Order: sequence, then C-alpha cells, then structure tokens
Amino acid sequence: MFYSIGTSFFLVIFLLFLFGLFFSIGLSSFWSFMFVSNNYFVFDNVSFYMIFLVLCLGLYSQNLFVNNLSVVSRVFLVVSVFFSILSFCVNHSILFWCFYELSMLPLLYLIFFESPYSERFLAGWYFACYLLITSVPLVLILLYLSLINCCFFFNMWDFDCFSLSLFVLLSFVFFTKVPLFPFHTWLPMVHAEATSMVSIFLSGYIMKLGLLGVYRCCYFIFNNFMFCYLFVCMVFSVGFLLTCVNELDGKRWLAFISLGHIVVPFVGFFVCDWVSVNISFFYCLGHGLSAGLVFCLLWYLYDVCNSRNWLLLKSCINGKFLMIFVIFSMLSLCSFPTTIQFFCEVNMVKLSTYLLIVLCYWVFYLFFSGIIPLVLCGYLLIRSEFFEDFDYSHYSFNYFLFFVGFWCYVGILFL
Repeated sequence: MFYSIGTSFFLVIFLLFLFGLFFSIGLSSFWSFMFVSNNYFVFDNVSFYMIFLVLCLGLYSQNLFVNNLSVVSRVFLVVSVFFSILSFCVNHSILFWCFYELSMLPLLYLIFFESPYSERFLAGWYFACYLLITSVPLVLILLYLSLINCCFFFNMWDFDCFSLSLFVLLSFVFFTKVPLFPFHTWLPMVHAEATSMVSIFLSGYIMKLGLLGVYRCCYFIFNNFMFCYLFVCMVFSVGFLLTCVNELDGKRWLAFISLGHIVVPFVGFFVCDWVSVNISFFYCLGHGLSAGLVFCLLWYLYDVCNSRNWLLLKSCINGKFLMIFVIFSMLSLCSFPTTIQFFCEVNMVKLSTYLLIVLCYWVFYLFFSGIIPLVLCGYLLIRSEFFEDFDYSHYSFNYFLFFVGFWCYVGILFL
C-alpha cells in the first residue's frame, strides 16, 4: 500500500514537472532536450497531449491495479501502451500503420481470453472484423501515397497531386476505427463484453488513434462536402445520447455517451484553422480522462454489488467520499466547468461562424450532450435505501479516481 502511495505521489510530481518544462522552455526546446530530432518521429502539441493521456490512463493504472490484473493482462496492456505512444508521435506512414495495429491487437486478445462475460467471442469477432477488414485497405492506400511521393514521411507529402476522392476514402477508413456513424456498432458491444481495464483503454485513447490518422494524412478534406457528413454524424449522435436514457447497463451507457461525444473533435477540424486545431486534441485529452474516470468508478461499483445495472449500482453509493467521486465523475462527462472539455467546446462555438442555423444546432447538441450525464448523476444521488457501505480498503480505486479527476479539472491551466 505504501509503495503504491509513494509511486503515485512521485508520478504526480513528475507529470507536473513535465508540464512545467513544457510551458517554460517551449515545446520545440523541450523535445529537443529530451529526444534526438529525426524524420521518423514528430513531437508536437498533439503528441504531447496524447502521450500524456496514455501515461495517465495506461502506466498509472498499471501501477495501481497490479493486484487486480493477471500477469498476462498486464503484459498485453503494457504492449498496447507502448505501441500507442509510438503511434502518436511517429511520422513514417508504414510504421504508423504497424504501431496502430499493434496497439489494438493486444486488446483484441484480452477480449477473447481474459473477459469473464459469455458473449465475449461475439464481441471479439465483431471487433476483429472492423479491425482486420480495414487494415488491408489502409496499408495499401498509405503505400500508394508513399510511393507516389517517393517518401514515407507524412510531413513531406505533396497533397495537391492526388485526387480528393482518395483522401476521402482514406478518411472513412479511419472513421471506422474511431468509430463514427455508420461504423459505430462494434463499440457498445465490445465495451459490454470487455474487462473494465480494456474499456478504459478503448475509450481513453484507442478511439483517438483514428482521429490522429485523419489529422496526419487528410486534415485538409474538411470542406463543405465533409461538413455534410459530419452534420449527419451530429444528428445521429443525438440519437446515441437518447439511447442512453433507456440503457441500464453502465458500460454500454458510457459507450453510447462516448459515441455521442467523439464527433466534437471532428467538428473542431472544420471550424479551427491550422493554428487552433490543437483544441480538438486537447478535447480528446479531457474526454479520455473523463471516460477513464467513469469506467474506473463503474469498475469499483461492479465489485461491490456484482451487477452492471444502474438500478442496483445506485444502492452502493453510500458515504460522502464515494458520493463526491460520483458527482465529480459524472460532471466531467457533462463538460462542467472547469473541465478541459468545457473550455474546448466554448472555443469551438466561438469559431463556429459558418451558418446561424448550424451554430444553433451546434450549441443545442453541446447542451444536450451534457444534460444526459447530469440527469443520471441526480438519479444516482437520490435514493431511499442503502445496501453497502463504501469500502475504503480499495485504495487503488481511490487513488486512480483522485488522480484522473484532478487532471480533468485542472488540466485547463495548460491549454
């Protein structure tokens, strides 16, 4: 216990030190100080935000939940964390594809062999189909673009010499991995059958790899044509949020919430210019932290009441500390001030000057996406009977909830 407390404390200090260096001496100076500059890796704001997210959710959870995971799970999760970090900063097209796939394959293995749920094979095959079927077209398109450019580095490609339809096709390959509508069906099923740690990884940063692929390869396609598709995604995202109202399974509920929120960074691609596009990935940092926070909270409640039904989970919320965790976790999904998502959404609304009717719908969507978690938070706190007391012996959950919640609400200081 004291080892975990000490390690957690020093990790917080280390992350604060990283942020201090990052913003005191500048991004380029910091990375040139820490790494050797080369064409194979790019360390920019996007890489920094996403690597920080991986460190918070991946390595920190590995340290705290060492007694809750098997040796095989820890090994495969570390492999996923390692290749995810490489994916977020690699500049080589084929290496990006390799690291991309290798970051997801360990999670696919854990769904098949570590999940305790009966429908894990169906969910695993569903996940495998989307993963493997789109992998071959992805690597073929990347090879073609690299050979035509006589270069495998993203930052040296000449995008003007290709047909726009090719990049639209490439973007839709990445959309299936995010996933956006209509490729979203695998995510709620996989979350429902995966272990809680795999769910934390999937919603935390695996979903963001598809967004990164669009940013690296085809960021310039977000014109009027792509906006029509994104507007359709926003309309169906409201449907995902409405689905949450009738969803009793906590993990499926959070999966649909993630489907409703993940369209926000893509809208940021449309409304932001090249300088302010980092807001989209800063939003991803906040979303990943909040999703990991709520999945960890659900994990603890599952262990207490042995159920994933919201009607039973609410009976476990007893004691002021657990109630505080529930309130702050749910408010982080609502983009409540001072969460990272709140300020990112405000900046996106300020930049959304395309059409008045689109702006009104954008504001309505953001309000609606926050009201669903808020209503559930009120439902969980209004109860008439108690069955379980808060077990303070689960110190690993307590530290993880506090650590991730801390960065959810103070991370805006580093925007």
